[in-house]
Amino acid sequence: MFNTRIKTRSCKSTASLIAPLFAMLSLASTAASAAIDNAALERWDGQRPQGWTTVDSGIVLSQSTKVRHQGKSAAAVLVKTGNQGNTDFRQTLAVEAGQVYEFSVWVRHTQGGVRARLYADGYRDYSDAARTGRWQKLSHRYKAQQNTTIEVGLRFYDIEGFDAAELVYVDTFAPAATDGPADDPETGVGALDSYYSAAEGKRGAALRSALFDIVNTQINRGYAALWSFYLNHEIDRYYEDDGSILDMYSENPATNDPHNFRKSLDQCGAYRAEGDCYNREHAFPRSWFGRSEPMNSDVHHIFAVDGYVNGIRSNHPYGEVGSTRYVTANGSKAGPGRPSLGYSGTVFEPRDEFKGDLARAQLYMAIRYQDLIAGWEALSPDGDAVLSGEQDQPFEPWYLRMLMRWHAADPVSQKERDRNAAAFDYQGNRNPLVDYPQFADLIWGDYVASED
Repeated sequence: MFNTRIKTRSCKSTASLIAPLFAMLSLASTAASAAIDNAALERWDGQRPQGWTTVDSGIVLSQSTKVRHQGKSAAAVLVKTGNQGNTDFRQTLAVEAGQVYEFSVWVRHTQGGVRARLYADGYRDYSDAARTGRWQKLSHRYKAQQNTTIEVGLRFYDIEGFDAAELVYVDTFAPAATDGPADDPETGVGALDSYYSAAEGKRGAALRSALFDIVNTQINRGYAALWSFYLNHEIDRYYEDDGSILDMYSENPATNDPHNFRKSLDQCGAYRAEGDCYNREHAFPRSWFGRSEPMNSDVHHIFAVDGYVNGIRSNHPYGEVGSTRYVTANGSKAGPGRPSLGYSGTVFEPRDEFKGDLARAQLYMAIRYQDLIAGWEALSPDGDAVLSGEQDQPFEPWYLRMLMRWHAADPVSQKERDRNAAAFDYQGNRNPLVDYPQFADLIWGDYVASED
């Protein structure tokens, strides 16, 4: 009754099965690196970022360590003039004929009286000046017609409401210059940092086992201690940047959130509706592993979320909804799985912006608890729908395929990197898939490709 897995095999070719799964990775592999110097805007000589040769007199730059998109700092650009021809911020770099370059930059407006425009051998994408208080990405795909040098950067344009002095934050140009060693031709991964040195050059089961040996030494802080972790490390510094709890079940990255939780003050407690309070959500539900420790307190898969929505999700798997039965205030959904998913039971589908975060949390569980996960299949009906009972491939094929799609389509964000670093300080281990997203394909890619 409870097992609604669809076991029927598809006649799709392997190529057609995995094409959408790795579409993003394939796109990245076709784009060349133009090596923007100091793309993260973290190296400064006084009030000038190193590598940026053109800074017009109509703008004044300073280093911002508080407001930033990622890393340690961003550029705070004070636009002082409405003369757009005097507001350029650029550098020169070499491109090769026939190569494709994916240029991008993140900007954050404060008042709405200035637009930013990406420059990549010509004027390209405009920012939306009305989107104040949150980061937005400008991008342009550029194909070089000849071996030459081009300029890349930004120009600022005044619009109605400009008061002759407006601040715009700029960060994370791409593609960035790298000084590291070339990727390993066998694994596609560059030299690993010392924490992962035992995993160097491995793939498949050998890589998963090496990562298990690395991350299984965590300190169990206990379930109650999660509240204190959330006070400092589950905070919105990335969207509204308002100090509220960052809840993936109520966060709306594109506009204002439907409600905000004050840290500590809005901790659950009882709830009757969305927005009442936040509690602790096991992305990998604890009924699936029998509520045992240390899984029950492992911060890598336990997030602060809306308590009411947590109840809607319940112990159901994540999935892609076919017929919606409930829609949350931020657009997450619950209902039966879509027909092509491979599972017709109730699933919970988060927003696209957070699918990768949650997929990596679940894949982490298959690495960290590879010695235990094969014994969890029969502990709950929902867990049985997802877990295979096997150590080598612990997820049912439908679920693993979906997690890998989500992982590829929603790349690791700065929010995840920061949380991963905080989790390491808190309990002494890391999520390898946040540090090296390529590990997922190296461990499970061949298996997914073989399933049709």
